Amino acid sequence: MPSVKYLVDDMCANFTERLLFGLVESLLAERPCTIDDIARGIAGRDRTLDIKSARRLAEAAVETLWQTDQVTMDGDLICSARSAPG
Repeated sequence: MPSVKYLVDDMCANFTERLLFGLVESLLAERPCTIDDIARGIAGRDRTLDIKSARRLAEAAVETLWQTDQVTMDGDLICSARSAPG
């Protein structure tokens, strides 16, 4: 899977890595989300992105956050590790 930095740079989106991660984290702070929920949030923030590109960014961001234990997954739902019970 391509890195988040590569995808952001490659797509020339109006995002920085920090903005992308901040958006994903804020969506997950509100409630558990699916990749599609996150992709819609990304596409809504940057209307120059098509949904397929937004989904790739969502997948890469979630993968990075998962690898650093900042999110948990329960089936298709992604949750912020900060708001996870336990």
